[in-house]
Amino acid sequence: MKKIIFMTILLSFLIVGCSNSGSEGNDSPAVEENTEQKETNDEGNGNDDQQNKVVENSQGTFEMVDLTRDLGTYKSGPLTIQISDVSLVSGTYTDETVIQNIGKEDVEYVSIGTKISTTSEDISLTREHLSLTTSTGEEIVSPNEFMSDNLNKEVLGENELIRVFTFFLEDSSVKDIDGLTLHIQSPLNSEGEPLGEDLDVEVNF
Repeated sequence: MKKIIFMTILLSFLIVGCSNSGSEGNDSPAVEENTEQKETNDEGNGNDDQQNKVVENSQGTFEMVDLTRDLGTYKSGPLTIQISDVSLVSGTYTDETVIQNIGKEDVEYVSIGTKISTTSEDISLTREHLSLTTSTGEEIVSPNEFMSDNLNKEVLGENELIRVFTFFLEDSSVKDIDGLTLHIQSPLNSEGEPLGEDLDVEVNF
């Protein structure tokens, strides 16, 4: 269900952005492909083309308030994580399944697109290894489970894995955020020992 939600919202923003730039949107069966297509179609466009775009779909109404891309590639032991894009979104869900799972209709959230790979099979990395601090001082201890992609040993491998994580804001508005820090705890081995260093990724809008 959440894969469909991701696909619908991301594809809607993609279509709006491409419409404004004169490019055609491409339908895609998976959110991973949507992320790659969005990066390809938007290449050479400034962030302004993607900001303040409002879309309405079967999930609700959403506004992308700000977006930044290509935050770099970071390594912690055998883990490599590329931060592809970070967006600030404000919206209202109308889908009852989503509302029941997240407990509210109106949302403000940070969406982080990543590409993850590892050279070790003995690795533990979960959503709980990710946390976020905004410039307004709000701390979010982990991405929302229902609205974020899965991340565990079974899905990690040497091939690049595209994952999107959603951090819902409780005490801040995305319009007040001008920066944030993504905290990535070191992955662990089967003995619970850290395999690398903790990472802090600074993001400015």
